[in-house]
Amino acid sequence: MTIQQHEICLESDQDFDGRLPTHHLGFLLADLPVAIRGAVSMALRNRSKTPGKQPSWLKRASDLRFTGHSGNGVTHLQFELPSLQEAANEVYAQQEFFDSGRPDGKLTGLDLLMRVVRDIDAVQTDSDAFDPQLLHQFARFKRFFKSGPFSGFRMAGSTPETCGDVRVTLETTENSVRLYSRTPTPQRVRLVGDLDGMEASTQRFSLLLDSGERVSGVYPEEISDQLQELSHKRVLVLGTSVFRASGNLLRVEAESIDDGTNASSVFSTPPVASGSRLDASRLRKPQGTRSGMAAIMGRWPGDETEEEIAAALEHIL
Repeated sequence: MTIQQHEICLESDQDFDGRLPTHHLGFLLADLPVAIRGAVSMALRNRSKTPGKQPSWLKRASDLRFTGHSGNGVTHLQFELPSLQEAANEVYAQQEFFDSGRPDGKLTGLDLLMRVVRDIDAVQTDSDAFDPQLLHQFARFKRFFKSGPFSGFRMAGSTPETCGDVRVTLETTENSVRLYSRTPTPQRVRLVGDLDGMEASTQRFSLLLDSGERVSGVYPEEISDQLQELSHKRVLVLGTSVFRASGNLLRVEAESIDDGTNASSVFSTPPVASGSRLDASRLRKPQGTRSGMAAIMGRWPGDETEEEIAAALEHIL
């Protein structure tokens, strides 16, 4: 198997003399493979996470191995990771039935994560490198920076001359939170169009709508055999639409794909987001002596009769 080398540099004002603090380093080593797996899945399956068992090629492509470290103020961590071509051979061996944007097989999962970082730092609201789930996962790197000695870490590509490097900071994680909060909530969808192509290894499909636009989607493994009979036919898709932070459609997560010969063309236009995601943090307001529960507690006299309360409620309603 072709193994590529990567280096990650931890930035800090402190001199550790080769003795790294395990608490914060542990957060990085725990979150990094999960983020890589999400980046690979996003690039090859157009979704960073799915319920149930993960394919073996995805596990291999995110099998990050730590091989050593060196340095003091700037700590250099060495890692190994297989190339996508080697790790996901069954995917790359399959012909692309539609333009899915499959990445170069010489790259690694960490190279793909670097692309995610670049788009997050650039606040690319229309990026196809991440989805809401991956943004949420990436925000977990906050644990590495929180109250710790590290100000950032720099990831170098498997081929530095072509992949370059990227720097991850606390601001990068905050950008991921902002992008997540701007992303509309997924919503139910009913779509009609021609099943224009599909990939069994990644469970992706392409739907050509009557409007002439194409929609990318993913389907559950249990309907794979059924789709073979519906290839290049008019179908009815029921499922959920997932959006980008820009509000544009990212993918359709199909629950069922059936014959749509007699389905109305009314349902053959791209889904439109109905609104932004609810940001729960905006609902949390600090309470003072004159706000929140303090504004209510002790203000109700409590000596009213049942009849007086009923009369007051009747007046309000």
